[in-house]
Amino acid sequence: MNIDFIYRFFETLGYTHPLHPPFTHLTIGLVTGALIFSLIAMIPRYGKFAQTAGHCISLAFLAIFPTVILGVMDWYHYYGAGWIFPIKMKIILACILALFLLLSVILYTGRGGRSGALLLIYLLSFFTVVGLGYFGGEIVFAHKFNKANGQHPAVEKTAPPGLKSAEVVFADVQKIFRDNCRNCHTGANPPKGLDLTSYQEVMKGSKHHPVVIPGKPGQSELIRRVKGLSTPQMPLSAPALPESDIRTLENWVKAEAPGPES
Repeated sequence: MNIDFIYRFFETLGYTHPLHPPFTHLTIGLVTGALIFSLIAMIPRYGKFAQTAGHCISLAFLAIFPTVILGVMDWYHYYGAGWIFPIKMKIILACILALFLLLSVILYTGRGGRSGALLLIYLLSFFTVVGLGYFGGEIVFAHKFNKANGQHPAVEKTAPPGLKSAEVVFADVQKIFRDNCRNCHTGANPPKGLDLTSYQEVMKGSKHHPVVIPGKPGQSELIRRVKGLSTPQMPLSAPALPESDIRTLENWVKAEAPGPES
């Protein structure tokens, strides 16, 4: 599914972010509003707010369709439909939420705004959107940190002065991948088919083309992505790599991308 032209169009308008978050926030707000108004409606003198809760949940049910469609588009564009764990959980929770919202609309239409069953489903829907928010945060923020040693990958790392291309070995490059990239680019179905866990996989590249052209960093998509010359810039939704890391990657490619055995 080639949808890159859609994102290029929005980039010309100055919008360079994923497409689904605004609709996600709309759905979350409506579900939260439905729960709050439903709780208020439990007070006899404020029973009229049950109708407001019903309107909120009905709008949330309508909003989930564009949210899911745009979310799938973002998944294909940014992650190449890679099955990383947070995305698996978001898909599962989105299906559960759609079911809860459908039940809410049916109950509201059939029984009116005030019922214990309806309040329970509002509550379950709320906890489901909390889960969606959590795993969305995992995608955006978790790989800002090196889970292996608790270090922040954006912290400038000390590089020896006067580092030459020939002095860069694959172990230096592999550490950069481990700290910043392998949260996503690993496993059986990594984004765009690009697995960065071994030298062989790195040199094989993505399912579309190689990402490293030995001796030519300016033409290597790996370098272009970390420098922001190609979009989306990598690491995705995280601070850009420190200049020392980018220089290490460039020097490695300049040195003909030597492997571990070198």
